[in-house]
Amino acid sequence: MAEKPVRTFTIERYLTDTDADFARRQKLSSMFCQFQDIAGMHAANLGASVARLHEELNLAWVLMRVRVEVDRYPVLGQEVIIETWPQAPRALYERDYRIRDKGTGEVVVRAASTWIIMDLRTREIKRDKFLDYFGLEMDKERAVEGGVGRLKPVACEELVFEKLMGFSDIDYNEHVNNAVYVEFIMDCFSIEEHRAREIKAIEMHYINEINAGDVLQIRRKTLEDGREYLDGVRKGDGVSVINSIVEWR
Repeated sequence: MAEKPVRTFTIERYLTDTDADFARRQKLSSMFCQFQDIAGMHAANLGASVARLHEELNLAWVLMRVRVEVDRYPVLGQEVIIETWPQAPRALYERDYRIRDKGTGEVVVRAASTWIIMDLRTREIKRDKFLDYFGLEMDKERAVEGGVGRLKPVACEELVFEKLMGFSDIDYNEHVNNAVYVEFIMDCFSIEEHRAREIKAIEMHYINEINAGDVLQIRRKTLEDGREYLDGVRKGDGVSVINSIVEWR
């Protein structure tokens, strides 16, 4: 029997060695992987699984923007509860997330994301309303106030590093996975910078695909308000691939 559609989807996770950084905190890339996993599970529950869209309709979910705000980092060995719910569907599909401490129920991480559905044949956005989520009334609550908006590009002059995209960077869609880009952004800061302070919020904006064999250039600029702006461009043609904002505490 098919699982009954639900408005809010919940899973539990135990944080293992692969989730943690040198300070035993959950890595941001681990959070992004968990968000991706639970989004896929809930999409399937609501009749729009990755497999169905691809195999039956030649469509695909594409992540456009994410903002994550960390009140307190989960740590190695901790059990967490991850929740997700979508906003009412439009041309853009907005989905929110929360991570709770299982022991106390406290919300420790909040996130908002924006997705599109893309036609795999034309590579164009499917802008007409595609889903009604079985007529469920969606929860209008937002995990992050205002969701996640557009990010104004900033000119970056400091080249931090270049990286050749290889097998380990590529996912089942044959392009670099969203969580992998988060690892690239984290590598823009030294171990000493990560020891001295911690990230309280990160935004990732995914602009264009990049594939195995391409070289990604990551650039950095410290803004007047102390935030770090980073972008990634494809070497050779300068096509913008990602933009990111990092906020510290």
